[in-house]
Amino acid sequence: MAGVAALTIQGANDRVNVAFIGVGRMGAANIGYAAKVPGFRIAAVCDVCHFREILADPSIDAVCISTPDHWRAHMTVEACKAGKDVYVETPAFVHVEEGVEMVEAARKYKRVVQAGTVARSGAPVQKAREMVRSGALGEVRFCRAFEAATTDGGVQLMDIVQFAFDEAMPVSITAQGSAPGTMLATFRYPGFVASYERRPGGAYGTAFHGTKATLMVNRAAGAHVAHWKNFLECIRTRAKPISEIETCVRSTATCVLANIAMRRGVTLDWDEKAWKLEV
Repeated sequence: MAGVAALTIQGANDRVNVAFIGVGRMGAANIGYAAKVPGFRIAAVCDVCHFREILADPSIDAVCISTPDHWRAHMTVEACKAGKDVYVETPAFVHVEEGVEMVEAARKYKRVVQAGTVARSGAPVQKAREMVRSGALGEVRFCRAFEAATTDGGVQLMDIVQFAFDEAMPVSITAQGSAPGTMLATFRYPGFVASYERRPGGAYGTAFHGTKATLMVNRAAGAHVAHWKNFLECIRTRAKPISEIETCVRSTATCVLANIAMRRGVTLDWDEKAWKLEV
């Protein structure tokens, strides 16, 4: 859409005015999800060329960023500076240092930044996390994430793993691939190992292999609307959302580093202290 389309919608005065930047497949989908959440007013939509008009509008409370990947980090930082709360799609950035800047902006400007790692809002994934943490599966020593295709580089699936383990990040990463769209990455975490597979055909999911049992989970229908409900609640209460930007930065960085390891043909050792994040 060339330019900004402002929508005049009658509603309660306490509704949150949200603008949508980027209205391709996910942008259009997010408009539909937000429309199902009473309390949001869909105030405007625009393309990437006009996002600064949105940020300059004092009537806009929050923005949803569903642009191509390379725009997302910059727009998130600029939206925080402009005093807007943010919903940003995954992958949230292209370069790891951009993720650090996103977290720093959210903290500095005291903004609610919800990322599009929606599986966290689904009941099956929340139940899986509970079972892993309770010891119902025994000691979980291996996790496997797998899918036939990806639009976010595996972020959604690896986020499920890290959600279950208190946002743990790997300490070393190796990866290899052959044909386009094929990848096998191995992540060594403190206490367990995880793999990510992308290959033609087949199902997708995340499996937790414990000493007592194995559990496999995938995202469930309805998680997107629940995710937007959580975003609205946190805008109003100023609490951290379930996919607060730092959690998404961790999951996205894990996948970005796997791509680097594959391209370079090396094992990457990762020191989380290098992030220098204030949490």
